[in-house]
Amino acid sequence: MAPQVTPAGAAFLATIVLAGWSGVLLLLSPAFVLLVLPPLAEPLRSHARALYRRVTRLKLFGLQVRVWGDAAAKAHEPAMAAGESALWFANHRTRIDWMLLWSVLLRTRTLDRVRIVLKAPLRALPVFGWAMQHFVFVFLQRKWADDQRNLATLLPFLARTEPETSYLLFPEGTDLSPANAAKNAAFAETRGLAPRRHSLYPRTTGWAFMFPLLRANLRAVYDVTLFYVDHAAGERPSELALLAGRTPRTLHVYIERVAIDDVGGRSGDKADDDDEAARLAAWMEARFARKETLLQAFYEDGGRLPEGAQPLFAEQESTMTAQFALIAAFWVVWVALAAQLGWALGWFGFLGAGGVALAYALSTAFTVGVDGFQVA
Repeated sequence: MAPQVTPAGAAFLATIVLAGWSGVLLLLSPAFVLLVLPPLAEPLRSHARALYRRVTRLKLFGLQVRVWGDAAAKAHEPAMAAGESALWFANHRTRIDWMLLWSVLLRTRTLDRVRIVLKAPLRALPVFGWAMQHFVFVFLQRKWADDQRNLATLLPFLARTEPETSYLLFPEGTDLSPANAAKNAAFAETRGLAPRRHSLYPRTTGWAFMFPLLRANLRAVYDVTLFYVDHAAGERPSELALLAGRTPRTLHVYIERVAIDDVGGRSGDKADDDDEAARLAAWMEARFARKETLLQAFYEDGGRLPEGAQPLFAEQESTMTAQFALIAAFWVVWVALAAQLGWALGWFGFLGAGGVALAYALSTAFTVGVDGFQVA
């Protein structure tokens, strides 16, 4: 039986929709107009870029999680907490993993400058998809020829204009739903591979293409394993479960920090670069084989975390509540002011907001969209 939406869940949905729409309409859209001013206004354009980056920091977040790390992560904890540029990749148990990682990104000061790799249909979602376009998230079409062309344009642009950017990737390509697990089992059987219960075999083509383009700007790669203590045994988190108030009881996030030179067994010999993609693919396969072992130990052995796991960012716990309260207070005041403005403008404001929404929908469907205009 599907979870039933509770009044608190409905209020939560209304809150994030109102906050998202008022932010897109009154913050991101004006910032975007300034961002695309003609080159003659370059001084103002530079200030607009700075404003735009500040605006995009104002996101709603705040899931309490427990963050752990291996010895390398613990040794580099100050650099991680300072926001070093990194490529994150994680197992993808649920469709909302990327949202639940926001509080970890907050701890590493990368929440305002992370680019998440997502499925292209999410780009067209009203309000939320439009906001993702402003943030220049990386959307994949599942057609490699198109994705390769898009990545070859987008990633160098981000590396050039925002070299401090971090990236969040889910190499499995989809979540661990029963249907996807069945497809993965069939895939493993046809190739004589061992079946997996807690993860999917990764899709390595995109990863092997992305990493060489980003390597020069990255300080590390974070191998992230997500361990859920579900609301009820076997109940995967979902959008509907959140609205029903059935959030995970605990989310353990285990981070293994890998130095750039240790990724993919890079030889350093330029003559050996021809098979780099194969080495990167094999490296990712090995990481996910190990990840399956860690997940199996957790889910089948009483919640056992990886050996040697050490707590990360513990000193930040005391300030997390205050930070969340500050951001929540901002959005409460912002939504109230936006509602008051809408009431004062009456039908003119309603029609104006509708026109902006229509412009977003049409630009997404028939043009390159907000993100495409920024990259062009």
